[in-house]
Amino acid sequence: MIPSAVMARSRRAVAALLRAISRTPEAAQLVTPPDPLADGRLAFEAMAKKARAVGIDRPLLWLSFDCDTDADAEAAERIDPWLRARGIRASYAVPGVQLEVAAGAYSRLAAVGAEFLNHGYQPHAEWREDRYHPITFYDQMSADEVLADVRRAHEAVLRVTGRAPLGFRAPHFGSFQAPQQLALLHGEAHRLGYSWCSTTVPEFGLQHGPVVRCGDMYEFPLSGSLRTPGLILDSWCHLEDRANYKLAPSYAELMKETVDFMVDNGVPGLLSYYADPAHVESQPPFFEAMEHLAARGVCNVNPGKILSDLRPGAAARTAAG
Repeated sequence: MIPSAVMARSRRAVAALLRAISRTPEAAQLVTPPDPLADGRLAFEAMAKKARAVGIDRPLLWLSFDCDTDADAEAAERIDPWLRARGIRASYAVPGVQLEVAAGAYSRLAAVGAEFLNHGYQPHAEWREDRYHPITFYDQMSADEVLADVRRAHEAVLRVTGRAPLGFRAPHFGSFQAPQQLALLHGEAHRLGYSWCSTTVPEFGLQHGPVVRCGDMYEFPLSGSLRTPGLILDSWCHLEDRANYKLAPSYAELMKETVDFMVDNGVPGLLSYYADPAHVESQPPFFEAMEHLAARGVCNVNPGKILSDLRPGAAARTAAG
């Protein structure tokens, strides 16, 4: 055994040597700077294996909009035709209250084929001082209150759009991720006749894959970026100004960087991204990102299409219900 005093002197000597080397001109050639994308590459390559297992063989996009304020209805109507012209058919997650307030706008979107998620009934935001603030968190409600909100929203979507919702996403879903919480939502979604939900954060997808079998329900986690795979890439997180809505260039940069890595390296996967229409309707970074996706040949899909093409039994191996 080497005496601790000797080990301490050795460590000090090595540290001194490294400091001396770092001050020499040759140091710049010897030291390799850390790669900020290394972890992301590993994460996306691991996800690619799970994507291939369920039959996803190329980069795909599922774009959805969370319409949590009254301002989102008109914004959605303006954005939707632009997206459809580029082959992107977005899905809409709208609280029941907002659906009823702007029933005309949302029924028109439904009439041209837009699909709607159950997004709960109660309002998700309220205007205070100079901007919207989030309200209605399922983790602050009882199980009975959560289920009542989900059921009431189902009826609102059916009443306004003329069709039952196709899936479910909880309000502020990042705060409702515990296994028992997800089981509560998945169970109710199944009872309402849905086959899928999209109410989990990117970490869930990194662990289980882009399509996850949870009991009787399929879960489609939201996605991160190559640079930050565990952090959701959405419009709210990239607003430079949350009162007047100014979207930062980082929104487009991260999405383009992610797509380019996947396309250039043959990495398949599902990019499940969402934005709030009012955040992005006049913002160049959003349209730049969507144009880039279309130019790189990333096909737009929705959960229903993926489930219809799902390799039998594959997703059942990736998560416990």
